[in-house]
Amino acid sequence: MRAAALLLLAVALPAAAGEACVSCHGGAAERSYALSKHGVIARVEAGRKRQRTPRCEDCHRFEAGAPAPQHYAKEGEREQARQQASAGCGTCHSPRYATEQMAASKRALAVGEMKLREAQAVADAARKELKGEALARIESLLATLREEHLRDLRLGLGHQSPDYQWWLGQAALDGDLLRIKGALGEARRASKPDRSATR
Repeated sequence: MRAAALLLLAVALPAAAGEACVSCHGGAAERSYALSKHGVIARVEAGRKRQRTPRCEDCHRFEAGAPAPQHYAKEGEREQARQQASAGCGTCHSPRYATEQMAASKRALAVGEMKLREAQAVADAARKELKGEALARIESLLATLREEHLRDLRLGLGHQSPDYQWWLGQAALDGDLLRIKGALGEARRASKPDRSATR
């Protein structure tokens, strides 16, 4: 799936993707927008006089005024940014649609955060039982879940990018959680004496 995403990015990103924004927020943020419904429409409309799709600043006005690098430093600021972004949806979409999409995104993010909490609980158990490489592997997997795949889920939800919501978000979080649980189980089995050898 990542190969398909990169292939789509071989086509130049739309000019609507905010050159100034991309200079700091390139990478995953840029790609998730490019693969979103708005990003696809922007690519189709590239070069046309009238463009229907929002540019970065249309949804991210709040961050544009925030002192870098403290975007979303507090929950209240995140909520204010969400409200401002969803208000902008009303220029093309009905209030009902924007409200429903925001509610669905909050539910999906809650599921992703639940997976993080479950993974953290497994890592906490591992910290009490393991040392060395086995523990380092679990810590590394937890960092990937938190810093990459949960971020990708947030980007996918914010940009309405299906690939980032599902394949690079929820499905990747599921895989991380399974690998973390598997690593702890494997380490536990390796630490138990082999009873068949004593018979």
